Amino acid sequence: MQAFVLCAGRGERLRPLTDHLPKPLIPVLGKPLLAIILDQLQDQGFKRIALNTWYLKEKLKAWVKDYALAHPDLKLQLFEEPELLGPCGALRYAASFFNAPTLVINGDILTNFPLKTVYEARARQGVPCLMLVRKVPGLNKVRVEGNRVTGFGEDSPEGWAFTGIQVVTPKWVAALPPERDMVPAYQKLLAQGFTIGALAGAGFYWQDLGTPASYQKAQEDLLSGRALVPFAPPHAS
Repeated sequence: MQAFVLCAGRGERLRPLTDHLPKPLIPVLGKPLLAIILDQLQDQGFKRIALNTWYLKEKLKAWVKDYALAHPDLKLQLFEEPELLGPCGALRYAASFFNAPTLVINGDILTNFPLKTVYEARARQGVPCLMLVRKVPGLNKVRVEGNRVTGFGEDSPEGWAFTGIQVVTPKWVAALPPERDMVPAYQKLLAQGFTIGALAGAGFYWQDLGTPASYQKAQEDLLSGRALVPFAPPHAS
């Protein structure tokens, strides 16, 4: 299995923490968030992993080099973007990597959801793209019917939130239109007749560490025991 971690963004909402550090390298109780994500991926059988980089790329490149040396069995590949391409632009730029179904995860996500389950759900549904969704007040903008995504809109009680975790196939990446961002690109593909699967989850820990408040909350959740996340301190394994 293979995975792609989105790591290129500026992390502007997280300033000043990201003034001198790429967002995926922010420490979670002393351990870089990216290390937690990569440790989880490896533990669940993802042995070929790629990352994109642009903002403070030299720091990310140096860290990835050290991580790769410490994990010689892992095949790591880095795509340096010439400019910030956005989530869909990142996938198009790294299209050569997507020669098989690939799990894509945002580099600012802390979760204990078994990522392999998303990969397996995509295979069962046989769709070119599958999104992991859950209920998150204020973010429920994905429209789902059964196990299919039907569109995107404003936050509503009937909607679901995209977790930043999905599985895409080579066919999906090859079909991506030139939009930078996910929603307009995916809306176009839906209109063209492409299918997006949905895996609706509940009862698992998930936190986007994109703001100082959410970053603090995640660490408080770990310290208090409200969240048990594999390979995350204080009980990393």
